[in-house]
Amino acid sequence: MAHGMGAQKDMGLSFYAEAFASGGLAAFVFDYRSFGGSDGEPRQWVSPSRHVQDWHAAVQYVRTQLSGSVDSSRLCLWGTSFAGGHVLAVARDAPGITAIVSQVPHLDARAATLMSIKKRGIPKALLSLALGAADAIGSRLGLPPLYLPLVGPERSLAFMQLSEFETKEYFSKHPSVYQGGWQNKARAALVWELFAHKYSPIRSVPDLSCPIQFVAATEDVLCPVDQVLKAVRLAKHGVLLSRQCTHFELYRGKLFEGLVAEQVAFLRQHTGLAKAAAADMAPEGVSDAAGFQDQDR
Repeated sequence: MAHGMGAQKDMGLSFYAEAFASGGLAAFVFDYRSFGGSDGEPRQWVSPSRHVQDWHAAVQYVRTQLSGSVDSSRLCLWGTSFAGGHVLAVARDAPGITAIVSQVPHLDARAATLMSIKKRGIPKALLSLALGAADAIGSRLGLPPLYLPLVGPERSLAFMQLSEFETKEYFSKHPSVYQGGWQNKARAALVWELFAHKYSPIRSVPDLSCPIQFVAATEDVLCPVDQVLKAVRLAKHGVLLSRQCTHFELYRGKLFEGLVAEQVAFLRQHTGLAKAAAADMAPEGVSDAAGFQDQDR
């Protein structure tokens, strides 16, 4: 399990992990390089290519180092927002994935770019691209990193441009003290990487044979619901969970409780836990509860 753009595991993932553990699913949670408890400099470097590498490292760790304590042959991937796309890209190149939960995922670079231009306007979109290119070039020359805000109002240079309500929802799941000294910023080089490499995890979907549960928020202004619906149609074994809410309303409260219950049921079904529990049930009942592990990279 890992978080989305510019976030880290202390921003709400423990609630999901605890729910999965209560459902008999061991959960392994990690931070990307340069975030939270993980090392890496410069800090808060959001990069799709680096994130995907970190995902592969996490998968390899679970399959090798934890194989004695968990059943790593039934490995599932869970990602939200930016990571909701990462899990699709990772599963394409990591054979043997049992099931995937892709929650409010980033899927298409072109759609994200068009939305960014619409929100910022052409002048600021070009300025953010220029800053991104300057940061990417500067990193190769050993220059100090350039940063842009992660969250800010519309018509700003922030990566995520949110209304006052959405901003409140975003920060409501944050801890009072951040591990690793998190700040509301990310390297500008992300703009250039998204533009130059056209990172679009939706391209991986037709190649995936495992079941995928896609989660969509109908009022999502960051990861549009139409892209999620397209991914469901492209998937060989895709199912949709849809909620009438914004992107960050899924992480807390009643919406979260119902949503995570359906995610647990989906993962239990496809890992065989639900069937095994029914077959093995004794008069006094059985317990297949597992813990979850919090891991820095």
